[in-house]
Amino acid sequence: MSQFLSAIIPNEKYYEKSAFEEENQKIFQESWYYIGLTSSLAEKNDFITTDIGGKSVVIQNIKGVIKAFHNVCTHRFNKIKTERAGNGSLTCPYHGWSYNQDGIPFGIPLKKEFKGLDKESLQTLCLPEFNVGICGKFVFVNVSNSSVPLEELLGESAEKLKEISQMIGRKVEYHQIPNKANWKTVVENTLEGYHISNVHPTTFFKQGFNLKSEVDFEVQGHHTNMTLHLADSHKEDKKRAKFHKLLANRPFKPDGFFHQLIFPNLSIGSLFGITVYIGSIQSVSPDESVFAYELYETNLGEGELLSEAISEVVKFSSIEFTRTTLAEDREICENVQIGMEQTKSVKGVLNSSEIRIWEFQKTYMNLINK
Repeated sequence: MSQFLSAIIPNEKYYEKSAFEEENQKIFQESWYYIGLTSSLAEKNDFITTDIGGKSVVIQNIKGVIKAFHNVCTHRFNKIKTERAGNGSLTCPYHGWSYNQDGIPFGIPLKKEFKGLDKESLQTLCLPEFNVGICGKFVFVNVSNSSVPLEELLGESAEKLKEISQMIGRKVEYHQIPNKANWKTVVENTLEGYHISNVHPTTFFKQGFNLKSEVDFEVQGHHTNMTLHLADSHKEDKKRAKFHKLLANRPFKPDGFFHQLIFPNLSIGSLFGITVYIGSIQSVSPDESVFAYELYETNLGEGELLSEAISEVVKFSSIEFTRTTLAEDREICENVQIGMEQTKSVKGVLNSSEIRIWEFQKTYMNLINK
C-alpha cells in the first residue's frame, strides 16, 4: 500500500498561459481576495490598489466608509490610482475627473463641453463597484460580487484572523519578494516544514526546528493552518524563556511557528507570537509572482506597544530573519518552477507532513472544475 499522496494539480497548470487565464477567472475573480489591513485605510482618502485576476482595483476610505471600485476612469480609461497605497481623492490624473462614494463622476473639468452629460447619463459612467468584507483588521474584496458572505467562507478561520488582529502592534516594514515562479509554487512552499532543515539552516533550523519537530494541522474548509513546534532538544532555552517572559502579556502565543493560509492568497506567519508577517502572494504571469508582506511586532494586550528598547531588538532580528527566510524560499521556488516546466505531465508525491499542499490543491482543482 502506498505511503504517500499523489499531487492533484497537473504540472502544466504551473506554466501554461491558458491555465493562468482560467485561474484569473475561476480562482481570483471568484474568491474573497485579501488586500490589506484596516490600519492602512483608517484616514479619509486613504487607498490601496491591487490587481485581482487581471482587474485593477482601488480600495479607498471615502467619508469613513471603505469602498472598492474598478481602478479605471470611465472617461478615457486611464488608471486612476497608480501608487500601491497612499492618500488622495478618487481623481483621475489624466483629465481630472473625480468620483464620489458611489463611484459616480462629480468633478468634471469643462463639464458643459460634454453635450447631454446630465444626472442620468452620469450614472452610466459610474465606476463598477466591488464587494468589501472585513474580518478583524483584515480587508478582502470580491470582484465577482457573487461570493458567499466573507465570514461564511472563512468559517473557523475567522476566529483565528480576529485573534491575530489583536496582536498587531508597530509596523516594522513593508517588503516585496519577486519570484520567477508560479504563485501556486510559492504558496505550496509556505504550507510545510519538511524543507526547513535543508533550506533554512541559519533561521528556522538554528532556532530549533527540524525534521523531528512535531506539527499540528487544522483544515478549515478552503483554508488551513499549522503550528510547527520546537524539537525536544531545543525546548529548554533559558535565554529564549527570559525574553518571552518580558512579553508575557502578548495576545497571541503559538507554541512555535504558526502559519495560516486563507485561500487563495493570504499567508500569515508568526514565530511565538512576537512578530507576524502578513503576506499577499500575487500572480503576475504563468511563471512570475510577488510575495508582498507587512511585518508587525506584537503589542502587550489592549494595544499597549512594546518599549522602544525591546522594539529595537525585535525589529532588527525579525527583519533579518524574515528577509533571509524568504530569499532562501525564492531560490527554491524558482528552481522548482524550472523543474515543473521540464517534467510536464509528471505529478509529484506528498508525505503526511505535506498534507496542507494536498488540501490546497484539492480546493484549487474543485474551483477550476466547477
